[in-house]
Amino acid sequence: KKTPLEGWGRIIKRIIDVILSLLFIVIFSPVMIIAAALVKIDSRGPVLYKNLRIGKDGKSFKLYKFRSMLLQYCTGDEYANETAQEYEKELIKTQNTKSGPVYKIADDPRVTKIGRFIRRWSIDELPQLFNVFNGSMSIVGPRPHQPREVAKYELHHKKLLTIKPGITGMAQISGRSDLTFEEEVKIDTYYIENWSLLLDLSILFR
Repeated sequence: KKTPLEGWGRIIKRIIDVILSLLFIVIFSPVMIIAAALVKIDSRGPVLYKNLRIGKDGKSFKLYKFRSMLLQYCTGDEYANETAQEYEKELIKTQNTKSGPVYKIADDPRVTKIGRFIRRWSIDELPQLFNVFNGSMSIVGPRPHQPREVAKYELHHKKLLTIKPGITGMAQISGRSDLTFEEEVKIDTYYIENWSLLLDLSILFR
């Protein structure tokens, strides 16, 4: 087996994902309502930001987040803003803190005041509970990346695409943005090859 998540492992994980996503949606609904209101008050534009990501077996899906950037700087097909895309490319050249196929822009000037707060406490990630419920994501798994990032994957990086991506994962609790991409791949590959229900629960608890 390439991963214990083949067969019954996959079924058990899906059942737990449905139960936990519903439970967390209920528990965090007051936080999400307040966050949605603050995002709407803080700047014009939709509350949710939909970003195309690559999931299991290379299939694309729309990842949900609370919008943390000014609308004119949002990138993606739904926003059709070529100026925003060019500006992002410039920021990646000058302020990227990551190496390899992925990027992370330090001190991103496109982020709103509320956006910085919800990013700091990962509140912007809460709408991904609906991604988990609809089956495009899991509670625990490797983080999903954008098509342009996945296009630069080397062969061993594609191991990450053999299971559903997650809201959180082993790499996130092991250093998050302080890790290099290669370190993330190694940690998430270990997770994929050694998955167990107990491992998921320990990651979620942490």
